[in-house]
Amino acid sequence: MGLTAISKFEVRNNMEDEVREAFRNRPELVENADGFVGLNVISPKDNPAEFWLITHWEDEESFHHWHDNHRSESHQNIPKGLKLVKRSFTLSYFDHITS
Repeated sequence: MGLTAISKFEVRNNMEDEVREAFRNRPELVENADGFVGLNVISPKDNPAEFWLITHWEDEESFHHWHDNHRSESHQNIPKGLKLVKRSFTLSYFDHITS
């Protein structure tokens, strides 16, 4: 059984386009992480300032190893000056049952 980790955040200073561009041009470092399966980045049509990152992992240990040791490398291209809505960041874990 795999793990899906979903994080969500909301931009508060009108930098949605810069965030989208940063995701489109990201260094793809997580793809080399042990146990990584895939990533989807989505934004709700009714709130384009909100972003959801859905990552799929072979197991929970792989996610936590990456998150604890390599996450900062993947965040190097965050747009300068980006501000988030306070307390908008969430991180939830899901058991992957089927695709």
